[in-house]
Amino acid sequence: MDNLIARTKMAARAILLGGLAVSLAACSGGSDPGDMPLGSEGTEGGGGDGGGGKLVIPVNRSPWLPAYKALVEQYQEDTGVTVELREFPYEEMRTQQINDIQNGTEIFDVYQLDEVYMPEFFVNEWVRPFNDVDPEFQLDPEVNSYGNYSYWDAEKQISAEGGELMAAPLNGNVHLLMYRKDIYEKLGLEVPKTWDEAVANGQQAVEAGEVDYGYTMRTQGVSSGAAVTYDFLPLLYSHKAKWFVDEGTDWTPAVDSPEAIAAATQLRELAQLGPESTTTLGQAEVIAAMQAGQTLQVHVVAAAAAQLESEADSNVAGNVGYALVPAGPDGEHGVASGTWALTIPAQIDDERAQRALDYIEWIESKEVQLEFAKLGGIPTRSDALESDEFSESQQAYFGAVKETLPYVKPHVRYWFAPSMLEVTERILSQIAAGSLSPEDGMAQMQTELTAVMEETELPMGG
Repeated sequence: MDNLIARTKMAARAILLGGLAVSLAACSGGSDPGDMPLGSEGTEGGGGDGGGGKLVIPVNRSPWLPAYKALVEQYQEDTGVTVELREFPYEEMRTQQINDIQNGTEIFDVYQLDEVYMPEFFVNEWVRPFNDVDPEFQLDPEVNSYGNYSYWDAEKQISAEGGELMAAPLNGNVHLLMYRKDIYEKLGLEVPKTWDEAVANGQQAVEAGEVDYGYTMRTQGVSSGAAVTYDFLPLLYSHKAKWFVDEGTDWTPAVDSPEAIAAATQLRELAQLGPESTTTLGQAEVIAAMQAGQTLQVHVVAAAAAQLESEADSNVAGNVGYALVPAGPDGEHGVASGTWALTIPAQIDDERAQRALDYIEWIESKEVQLEFAKLGGIPTRSDALESDEFSESQQAYFGAVKETLPYVKPHVRYWFAPSMLEVTERILSQIAAGSLSPEDGMAQMQTELTAVMEETELPMGG
């Protein structure tokens, strides 16, 4: 097993170097202070600013960023620690943090990792287990599991109960079904329990002239990260399909199964209810279509709810319902986590590491998570999903989040995710557009993912 882990690290680094060249070429300079090149003057992290020290933390530009900034301001007041948030576009986050590692600049005191890239940092030992910093540290049981999100089994190369505590979730995004409850009521529609019912509702609303689109989902493929792949996961999981035969023991791809083809067929059916320009439908476009009142229903991350309920920005504020995403033909629900990870860089010294862990523990506390929720974030704790201080709309979508949590399964949570996503993003986008049939598309994906897995040297074939 030790030899397997060693070979896995070598394969991970080889795959990383191939993908990193593309990522570096894609990054632009820009004049925003958050885009300052790492290692430039004034970028040192973990210094002695103020009496309590300093933390430098990268953060992506997300809709929940204002809520997170408010928490950081409160943390500084509470502790005397200075916190500098470095803002980057999503597509630069991974590269900036890998630069910090490879250049040995030690700029950041906390890494903020997208869930799809988190295992890459684990397998390369770029982040430090929390219990190496504090052997007694434990996450509060009220922090949601998200499919053993925080725990890494180095032998099986998966998130698993009993693994090392490596990360804490930030912003507890999960998929929700969001629908026009006013139109549902007008047409006498029931909240769909299955995807086929969602399709039928969408067709009826379009035929009645109530909306332009019966369903809108993200079908755009991207070159860095997960777009259509992420929003395909509820379909994959609800059809009882899976990416691999048996994660941890047999990594043979399984995307040409009848279940996976059925999920891809459902993807195409939902895409046909939305705008024709499927290849340009990103998350922002899906949310905008709902805000404008053009579409009956969408499935997007819970954090989008705040935008839909904004009276300044949304034509449908107060008229949106929230529910668990529909099930597949056998009643199986499939919901994917979509969180960011707070982790501790392996190369920083013990004093900085302890300061980072203190910050992470503070962020995960109930009082702080309740405040995050009130400000528009999605809390990571179950006991922060209910409050008398929530608005009526917040109570509605946080209630749907709570209903969803028992069904949450992992995102594309693999150290080889960058190589895998190059395949899945392209092919799923083509299936959604109708340029590849579900059968041909998933057969092609099976072939290409098999080639990816052969490079990883992980076991295939049982």
